[in-house]
Amino acid sequence: MMRGQRGWRELAILGDKIDKFTGMIEGLIWSPKGGEGIDQDDDWAIEEGPHSDFSGPTSGSTACVAILRNNQLVVANAGDSRCVISRKGQAYNLSRDHKPDLEAEKERILKAGGFIHAGRVNGSLNLSRAIGDMEFKQNKLLPAEKQTVSANPDINT
Repeated sequence: MMRGQRGWRELAILGDKIDKFTGMIEGLIWSPKGGEGIDQDDDWAIEEGPHSDFSGPTSGSTACVAILRNNQLVVANAGDSRCVISRKGQAYNLSRDHKPDLEAEKERILKAGGFIHAGRVNGSLNLSRAIGDMEFKQNKLLPAEKQTVSANPDINT
């Protein structure tokens, strides 16, 4: 969605709502069409979605989420954000950094047409999964999880 105008428009609308509520978000979300409101006419129905030619901003982020549900701890991460738990003062990893040199990550990067140089994807990004970073997600023939850089998280229970 972040590669198409529809996704950026949804973020802008959400940003406008949050801005009105908190007064803290103004100017942080960029939109090619603006976030004037839901009533605005648009051409979302004909947009190609995640494979449109709109590239949007080139920045990205990592994410790590932990949810405790009943007696299960579920951790999802994409990138190099880390989740640890402490037991009796000892730290235990609950997530794993997604680095380009890991075998599974390296395989996906190479199959998607990317390369690894100096431990970085295409000589630039030092992690192999991220939200955003759209310049690494331009192969229109591949699904999101098989792009050079993927936002697809690892999920551990």
